[in-house]
Amino acid sequence: GMWSNILFVVPIDLLAASEAIKTFRDFIAGGAMRYASGGYGRVAEVFAQAVERYGGQVRMGTAVERIAVENGAVSGVITQAGSFGAPIVVSDAGIQPTVLNLVGEGHFDKGYVNYVKGLLPSWALAGIRYFLSRPVFQYPVNIAFSDDSYWDTERFLRIKAGELPDEAIVFIVVPSLYDPGLAPEGKQCALAATLCSPDPEASDAEVWWNKLDEMVDTLWPDLRPHVEREERYSAAQVSSLTRDHVLPGQGGECIGLAQIVGQCGRHKPLARAPILGLYYVGCDAGGYGCGTHQAVDSGAAVARLVLGDHRARQAAF
Repeated sequence: GMWSNILFVVPIDLLAASEAIKTFRDFIAGGAMRYASGGYGRVAEVFAQAVERYGGQVRMGTAVERIAVENGAVSGVITQAGSFGAPIVVSDAGIQPTVLNLVGEGHFDKGYVNYVKGLLPSWALAGIRYFLSRPVFQYPVNIAFSDDSYWDTERFLRIKAGELPDEAIVFIVVPSLYDPGLAPEGKQCALAATLCSPDPEASDAEVWWNKLDEMVDTLWPDLRPHVEREERYSAAQVSSLTRDHVLPGQGGECIGLAQIVGQCGRHKPLARAPILGLYYVGCDAGGYGCGTHQAVDSGAAVARLVLGDHRARQAAF
């Protein structure tokens, strides 16, 4: 149960076994826990560098405001820096923000819009980054859980009703114990997190931060005297950076759409949208796995899909 909550951030009673088994198999075959050299941001940087290496441009800080559609096909994007024409648009904004916001419901069949609106999010994480004046942790991954700290559907509903649990799952990663270059010499940054609702408008962020602080102080009493500063985040901060809040209760989810029964395998949304030239990429379509692993898998798979479709159209017309 604990691993289901931490790796997939969904209720343990709804997690799709097909998705979990494949992912756990990959973890075991690959040698258990790993961390991206240079940090997880380095993964995105490598992809961006590949775009530039093959003649593309990467424009940071240029948000897409709308995906233009003409006669049932994409024609480009409209951004803060102007319009860019293109016969293919690959959106990593999430399927719901893409359909409901960037493109607009009017360009899709009503049945498809209802399907997209009905897709369920993963839960979110409430987290604290502890910047430490000296090393406190010996191991890069530290997990604390009990028989009473895992979340299933029933427990989540009780928590939503205001019944705060005595104990919470605590998941701490110390990146510099994988890659020493990720912290100044003689210091550590501990990334601590616990489960919470994906609703960016939820008012209980302080409750979960306090619970996380309480658990950390109990389990690692040597940590507090060495905390130089903290950074806190919850669903609201995640939504503001990664996923527009377009539906009630959604936006701050940790891993995009929930990897639950009915939303995985052949039931996972197709990466090819029902508008010519539009594709979805990331943790909503095209891949499988845990978190960043799923996003990278989707990126590679959708790139092959887009290239194959493009070549087929070139050969046909």
